[in-house]
Amino acid sequence: MPSIAIVDHEALVVLDIAKSLARAGFGEPASFERGRDFLEALRAGARWDLVLVDIDLAGDATGAEVALAARTEGDIPSVLITALSDARPGGGAMEAQPLGILVKPFSERELLGTAEIALVRAGMERKLSYSERRYRSLFDFGISPRCVADEEGRVLEANASFSALFAVPGRGLALPALFARPADWDEVRAAIAAGRIVPGREYEMADGKAGKLAVLASFYGFREAETGRTLLSAEFSDLTESRRLRDDLQQAQKMEAMGRLAGGIAHDFNNILTAIVGHAEMLKLDIGPGDPAREDVMGIAKAAGRASQLTRQLLGFSRKQPYSPKRISVTRAVRDASGLLRKLAGEKVLLSLILPETDPSAFADPVQIEQVLINLVANARDSLEGRPGGRITILVESRRLSDSVLVGTNRLAPGDYTVIEVADNGVGIPEAIAGKIFDPFFTTKAEGKGTGLGLAIVASVASQTGGAIGLRTKAGEGATFTLWLPAADKAGSAGAAESEDGGAEPGEKAAMAGKTDLALSGAPVVLVVDDDETALCFLAYALFKAGATVISARNAGEAMILAERHDFDLLVADVNLPGLDGVELYRRLSARRSSGPCLPCVFVSGRIYEAASLPERTAFLEKPFTPGELIAAMRGVLGSA
Repeated sequence: MPSIAIVDHEALVVLDIAKSLARAGFGEPASFERGRDFLEALRAGARWDLVLVDIDLAGDATGAEVALAARTEGDIPSVLITALSDARPGGGAMEAQPLGILVKPFSERELLGTAEIALVRAGMERKLSYSERRYRSLFDFGISPRCVADEEGRVLEANASFSALFAVPGRGLALPALFARPADWDEVRAAIAAGRIVPGREYEMADGKAGKLAVLASFYGFREAETGRTLLSAEFSDLTESRRLRDDLQQAQKMEAMGRLAGGIAHDFNNILTAIVGHAEMLKLDIGPGDPAREDVMGIAKAAGRASQLTRQLLGFSRKQPYSPKRISVTRAVRDASGLLRKLAGEKVLLSLILPETDPSAFADPVQIEQVLINLVANARDSLEGRPGGRITILVESRRLSDSVLVGTNRLAPGDYTVIEVADNGVGIPEAIAGKIFDPFFTTKAEGKGTGLGLAIVASVASQTGGAIGLRTKAGEGATFTLWLPAADKAGSAGAAESEDGGAEPGEKAAMAGKTDLALSGAPVVLVVDDDETALCFLAYALFKAGATVISARNAGEAMILAERHDFDLLVADVNLPGLDGVELYRRLSARRSSGPCLPCVFVSGRIYEAASLPERTAFLEKPFTPGELIAAMRGVLGSA
């Protein structure tokens, strides 16, 4: 039952209207003699479906003011009551958009007819208003970008999501300008003209800032009732981020597969290097200091040492080389890597080193520092491509910070630091992307020429050492990357920086060492287990030369059988054996020795991360190693047993 309010200062008129409405089944209406009383009730929250207002109200609120307030504040339609039959109500009453006018005197029939028509119109207006609000809400505040355009693609109406996606105001924009391929818009336009709907299709579109978007879009046409012209409605969904994440996932999976491959290659390569390093050292022991062949043997040992560094880089790439910080000479680390860096920079680029007379040290992993240098020089080389007179300068120096300083995203505490700067005179880095270059997978290089991981690795190493990586650049004028490393004293490392041979690889140690005592006392029986034929032959030969009796096995199964037939004093086993691994083999052989001391064992592996899970009171050697290191490890476990 509709609710009606009457606002009229004549009590008899109000009573007559109320009785007429009640007889017609409208119920008891609310009545107000003063406009102020109605306005107070309205502003207190009272609502009606229709209000009958005497336009001739006097006093604190006129009829026009009451009708207008009812429309604007309460969305209540009105019917005006007036005594003027020869003119439209004045005083601004028509601004209230009344749904009817009753002229005194009026009959009950006129009253009821006007009220019923007004209520029907009010109901239709409410439904229409609700429909418009709902559409407007869905259109304007929907998360999907939407627009309406004419046949030429000129945008007539667009929501906020549309403007945000394409970074331009919707109105005045032309859809053809958004398509990266003009042929795509031609296909859409032809389909709409033929009365077809274009379902969700993926398009490459522009974002208004010279950027590219991957967008899923749908189009359909409809005819405008007023003009009869065909309009186009479009809805879009931004797929750019999801596509980027998909591509990043594929890239990460590819890099993971490459890492596994690199780790496997490094493991097999270490087995070969173990034999090369060992045979070179044993050959050196048989050659006198003045023999011309000694230089050749030392060259072989040094080359094997360089190859060992390569395997460590491969293991670092595969994330299977643990972080092994130590006190290092930064000057020496840069000088040792200079040969590789010059080849990396290329013949057309001048690579210069500026090294201090002092020897600044840092507490870091030397392999990671070399990897940082490789990545920074490779990045500089790429920025110099096609530019004459290319220069790359590497500077090493000590610096002291008296106050806390923000470098990149890391805040450095006051103290002493060793700095490595890599500067170039290349194209530089635009300011718009300078803050993104250390993000994983972010690259400006052409597809297939970069992984987007080089500078991300540099930033990771800087953070891991407790330092930071900074950047100074200007488009067209080159870039300077500054790696801050905490000085060794600050890192809590005691003693001098590593000695001249402290950072050498096994082959170099063999080349620099004098004659080493490789004899084993007591002629021990040694069970040697390794699945690599080259490494197994070398181990057997080296131990035979040292005076041991050697029992060789290629896998754990052979070793178990041989252990039943022969007694042995010591086990030398590769950790990573096929089937039953070296650790489980050790446990089973130890279980047979129910009484007496534990089984002396030296584990060997080309994967140093495996050493973390080895049993106690055993030794571990990382391949490649020298015969002297093997004999020393064997003496250690035999002595403890």
